[in-house]
Amino acid sequence: MTSIFLAKTRWLMIGVIVPCLFIFPFLLRFADPAHGQELKKVKIGYPAFSLTFLTFFVAKDAAIYKKHGLDVDLVQLAGAVQTSALVAGEIDYLTGITSPLVAAARGLPFKGIMITHDRPLFWLIGSPDIHRIDDLAGKSIAVDRLATLQDIVARDLVKRKGGNPEKMTFIQTGSVSNSVQSLTQGSVAAALLSLPHNVVMTQKGYRELASATEFNMRAPSGGMATREAKLKQEPAQVKAMLRAVLEAMAFNRREKSWMVNYVQTKWKLTPQAAEEAYRLWLQGLTADGKVPVKDLQEMYDTAYATQLIPTPVPAAKVMDYSLVDEVVRERR
Repeated sequence: MTSIFLAKTRWLMIGVIVPCLFIFPFLLRFADPAHGQELKKVKIGYPAFSLTFLTFFVAKDAAIYKKHGLDVDLVQLAGAVQTSALVAGEIDYLTGITSPLVAAARGLPFKGIMITHDRPLFWLIGSPDIHRIDDLAGKSIAVDRLATLQDIVARDLVKRKGGNPEKMTFIQTGSVSNSVQSLTQGSVAAALLSLPHNVVMTQKGYRELASATEFNMRAPSGGMATREAKLKQEPAQVKAMLRAVLEAMAFNRREKSWMVNYVQTKWKLTPQAAEEAYRLWLQGLTADGKVPVKDLQEMYDTAYATQLIPTPVPAAKVMDYSLVDEVVRERR
């Protein structure tokens, strides 16, 4: 009797274990690679609550960072605090790309490592009584920060519309939220706003005077920069970050409904405004996290020639695409 029982038990165990031997490897293919290991804490600084940095918000909220073993804290930093925090090691990466590259050109130990957006997503929005660019003569225009991409684009848009930026005063507010507030309070006559703040303000009756998309302007507006020391000491972590961001960029393109709903909820927009904001934003998303160094050099040469940045920027020296190139090759 005992032998019969043992035989049945043996066959029962075989019936359970053998299928598991086939199923377990299959399940491993879909397991979270970060499961079972401690997540690496990382801090990323972003300069404004705008769609320019949508990829980084999505990577966090869709748990893509965690999939790649990263516990990311997104920290909003305005003005010179961004580069100071990166120097001090208080943050690991910056997503506003122009400031750290200009800082690198002045001798700070930074490198740009990827570009997520190659179009400046900026609109020059005027108060309801401003009908054209010339109406801004003798008045003030708000930008997040002077001598940055926002300042460069604002002055360029004024020129392209036939105005003279020398007849206008450009005021640094510190953030796009402060620029919106200044425009709402009447402290300035116009402000350079990013998505989706331009959509919100025009819905309230403020006027769109010019836009970077109107002229198909190209310039890096979002990306990642870090300390040179991190590239040398923690290349594996940097590559994990690049993999996560590139995966988020692919998700951005693929999941339109999810993305539109996300934009609508996070920025409290109407469904129509959210879909339009997403459509405009998607146009500038880079294919592989890069903008040709030649194009970067032309932009910074123009900015320096017009005294919008304080020093020449040698793009080939301040950008390092080596790790993003490795990650892109590995993904194919």
